[in-house]
Amino acid sequence: MSQKLIKIWYSFSELSIGEISRYRIKVDQSINNSLPPIHNLIIKITNKTPIIYRGAILSGPYNLSASVISTDYIKQKQILDSIPNCRPSISCGESWKLNLIIPSNCIGDWTIEIISEILFSTTKVKYKVSLFAVIPQNIDKIDKYSSLITHEFYKTIDIFRLPDLSTLDSKSDIHLVVLTHGLNGSILDELYLNEAIQERYSNNNKIVVYASDVNHSLTEEGIEKCSKRLAEHLLKYIGWNTSHKPFISKISMVGHSLGGLFNLFVAGYLQSVTNGTFFEKIEPIHFITFASPLLGSTRLAWYIKIPMKLGLLGKTGKELILKKCKTDQEPLLLSISHPTSPSHIALTKFRNRTLYANIVNDNLVFLKTSSLYFVDLEEEDIIKIGIIDNIKFFLASLNPPKITEDYLIRSFSGISPIIHDKVYEPEDIPPPQLQNNLSIEEKIARNWHEDMTWKKVLVRIEGEAHMTMIVRRKWLNAAGIRVIEHLLDNHEL
Repeated sequence: MSQKLIKIWYSFSELSIGEISRYRIKVDQSINNSLPPIHNLIIKITNKTPIIYRGAILSGPYNLSASVISTDYIKQKQILDSIPNCRPSISCGESWKLNLIIPSNCIGDWTIEIISEILFSTTKVKYKVSLFAVIPQNIDKIDKYSSLITHEFYKTIDIFRLPDLSTLDSKSDIHLVVLTHGLNGSILDELYLNEAIQERYSNNNKIVVYASDVNHSLTEEGIEKCSKRLAEHLLKYIGWNTSHKPFISKISMVGHSLGGLFNLFVAGYLQSVTNGTFFEKIEPIHFITFASPLLGSTRLAWYIKIPMKLGLLGKTGKELILKKCKTDQEPLLLSISHPTSPSHIALTKFRNRTLYANIVNDNLVFLKTSSLYFVDLEEEDIIKIGIIDNIKFFLASLNPPKITEDYLIRSFSGISPIIHDKVYEPEDIPPPQLQNNLSIEEKIARNWHEDMTWKKVLVRIEGEAHMTMIVRRKWLNAAGIRVIEHLLDNHEL
C-alpha cells in the first residue's frame, strides 16, 4: 500500500550562545481510536541560517547539535533497545531527519534537545523542528492526527533557573554550588553536571546550583576582568550588599578548564572586596577544578599555541603563556598563587580542594599544569603522546564517537576512568632540585602546595578528553559520566 507523509506538529524558535531548547513529545493513539494506527514518525530538525554563513566560523559558528532520545531511556538510566540518536553538528541550511518507531502499545514518548553551538558572539540561529506521520495514501482525515500529539517545551531559563534566594524558607542554610565554564565556553558545558547535582539532591532544597552566563562570548577579555564580572554578579545574587546577612551559608566552586582559574581569582576578589569577611560569613566547602591550566599553558600543541601567540584568543591567551618577566611585574598566575595574595588566602579556607586531570587525550591542558606539577604516579601509567597522536586526538574532537550500545556500556560500566586518587599534603611535595633557578611553573605549584592539601584525581578517558571529562554533551561525551559520579560520590554537598 502506498504511503504519504503528513505534518502533525512543528515548532519554530531560535538559540544564541549558551542556549538550549528541550521538547518532550508524546504520541498517544488511544486519544482517538477511530483513526487508522500509525507505526512510525519522521522528525526533521532544520537549521534555518542561510548556507552562506557556514564559513563565518569566528562570528559563530552558526551550528546546532541535536539529540532525540526515548524518554524512558532517560528515566530508567539503563541500556534499552532505543539507543539515543545524536547529531553533533547541523550546519547552516542543513536538516537532520530521523525515523521514530512507535512502540507496540501505540504510545511514543521522546525527548528532543536542540543546542546552540555558537561560541564567539551573541547572534542567534533560527531553527524549525517538524514531526511527520507516515500514513496510508487513501486516508483523508489527516488533520485529526495532530490531536494525538502533546508536548512540553523548556527553554534555557527553565533548565538553569535560579531561585530567588530571599524567598526560600531555608535561606539561612543554603549551600550554593558555583559552576564556571572555560575559554569560549558557556553554561551548556556544565549542563550535565548541573542536572546531575540537582538529581542527586532532588529532595534537598538547600542545594542551589549557580551557573552564570555573564561571560558568554567575553572570555578572551582576560582572567581578571572576567572573574571580577562573575564575582560582582555572584555578590548581587546572594544579597551581599542588600541584606543584613547573605542569603547563603555555604559555597562550593567547580570550574572546568579556564573556569578553574576564573574561580581562583573570584575567590581572591571576594576575599579582598569584602575585607576578608566573605569567607567568615559564608563557609567555603569544596574547590574543584576539571582540566584547568593552573600553571598556565606552556606546552600546548603547535596548532593551539600559534593562534594564542597571534592574539586570536585575546588577553586570556597571552596570560596563559607564562614567560619570565624582564620587569618587576609578575605573571598573573604567579602573583595570585603567592601565599600573601587574596586568592591564596581564600583557597586555604576551603574545607576541600580537588583537581581532576587528564593523563592523556587532552590537547588543551596537559597533565603537568592540570595536576599542579607534582603527582606520585608510576612512569608506565603516564602515556607519552607524539605529534601524530596529538593530531589524531584533535581530529577525534571534530568527529565524536558514534553512540552505539557498546560505547554506552563501556562508558557506564566498563573499566573505570579513575586511575589515581590521592590527597597530597605539603610534606608530600619533594624539595626543589635547583633552589635558585625554579621555572615559573614550579614556583606556582610550590606556592599552592605550601600550606594546603590537594586531592588529585587522575583520569584516563578514551577519545577527546578535555570536554568529555565534564560531559559537555550527555551522550556524545558519555565516557566522562563516571568522572562526574566520582565527584558526586566524594564531595558531599
